Amino acid sequence: MATLAELVRAVEARMRSGDSFSRVEDDVINPSLLDEERKSALWLYGWSFVGTGAQRREALAHIERQAEFDRLRATRRKLSLRANR
Repeated sequence: MATLAELVRAVEARMRSGDSFSRVEDDVINPSLLDEERKSALWLYGWSFVGTGAQRREALAHIERQAEFDRLRATRRKLSLRANR
């Protein structure tokens, strides 16, 4: 099993060589046998290599997906209440 320090070096090397964050996440972070706290720390470290503009776009896209989910859930709830009258 790779240590946290070894995985940090692997993430850094891959990010500096131009790999995408999602590829590093899929190839290095997710399959590691680290506990969730260490994986989260490793994820944050890898994410720190992503440019701020890309970070913001990704965050906003995620927020919009969550807002759409909330809108759909509210619509389903309203339809369910109408059907039960």
